[in-house]
Amino acid sequence: EAQKATGTEHLPEKQPSQARSTAIRLALAERQLEWTLPENVGKYSKAVDSALPGKHTRSLYDRLNRKEAKILAQLRTGMTGLNSYLNRIGAADSDLCACGQASETVEHFLFRCTKWTAMREGMNQCTESRRGNLSFFLGGKSRSDPDRWQPDMKAVQAVIKYAIATGRLEQEPEAGPPST
Repeated sequence: EAQKATGTEHLPEKQPSQARSTAIRLALAERQLEWTLPENVGKYSKAVDSALPGKHTRSLYDRLNRKEAKILAQLRTGMTGLNSYLNRIGAADSDLCACGQASETVEHFLFRCTKWTAMREGMNQCTESRRGNLSFFLGGKSRSDPDRWQPDMKAVQAVIKYAIATGRLEQEPEAGPPST
């Protein structure tokens, strides 16, 4: 009876083929495309750091305390308390900087605003050749950087120190009337 049970008539009708694993692999690859973010999502951050996503980002933030990490994240994403962003989300009437010369973007705030010129000394001491390079100062990789690149933590710390000194990114929402 055991011989009868193991006979050819008891084999599966269809043997699994290699095509099944290929079909699964193709389905997973198609699914992966659906899971990726659209091209325009994170456009600002990708412009600041061409190596995103990357291990350097975590090591960059791991070296900072919470307050510093919050400021760096604002500057790297462009989601700040600066007028250009506030105006874009409808929280400010104008994107104009208080200096009156240009739109208050991260780049304007860090490198060009005349209101904060004296406070930029620490940033200016970090480099001669890369002044005004947003990627460099925010710990990002620019397209011209070599493959074995590392963020310059001295420059990142100088930017954070500058942003804290200006107080421009730490504005708390105004307190409303006390609740009773």
